[in-house]
Amino acid sequence: MNPAELYKEYMQKVGDRSELFELLGKNFDIESALYPGSYIDITPSFFFHKTVYIDNFKKTEKFFAQRNLMNLILRDKKYDGEPILKFYFRDYTKNFEELDKDFDLLISLYAGFVSKYCKKYLKKEGLLLVNNSHGDASMADLDKEFSLYAVIYRSNRKLYLSQKNLEKYFVPKKEMEISIEYLEKKMKGIGYKKTASFYLFKKV
Repeated sequence: MNPAELYKEYMQKVGDRSELFELLGKNFDIESALYPGSYIDITPSFFFHKTVYIDNFKKTEKFFAQRNLMNLILRDKKYDGEPILKFYFRDYTKNFEELDKDFDLLISLYAGFVSKYCKKYLKKEGLLLVNNSHGDASMADLDKEFSLYAVIYRSNRKLYLSQKNLEKYFVPKKEMEISIEYLEKKMKGIGYKKTASFYLFKKV
């Protein structure tokens, strides 16, 4: 199966994320993105000039090694200029001395605690896009290097970005002490009174 077919099949399983990254591209000046735990989700490369992917799942190495992968991106990209794509077949919790530390966007979707291990590659005032399936949004909320900047929510099948009433997010439904140790042990999101589909944190 060629890259286009594999990518299409995967997006049918997890949901097309084009609307999400298009929304980010329209609202923020994002040139470079780092996507640890990406699997074969190459959607960011259609919207951002440079994207670095990291995954250690065995099927990903073969996918990113296919020569005609770049043709797929060139065909559907939404920006001018040549795309830059790099893939590391490694555990994202390890150090990447060769990576720049000035990415505009760090992506954490269903991949564990990306914010903890990869924030060092995000530039100051860079953005962390995160959901809370594995508790990483909660982890970022505890991190003094991150500040909640916006939320992305879905209404009537469309995604919207909002910076209103941010103080109402990350308030637990029941009184409890949330710690890094607790999150690492549970590896799942906390029940909050108000939630969003995705969260945007700014590195401060």
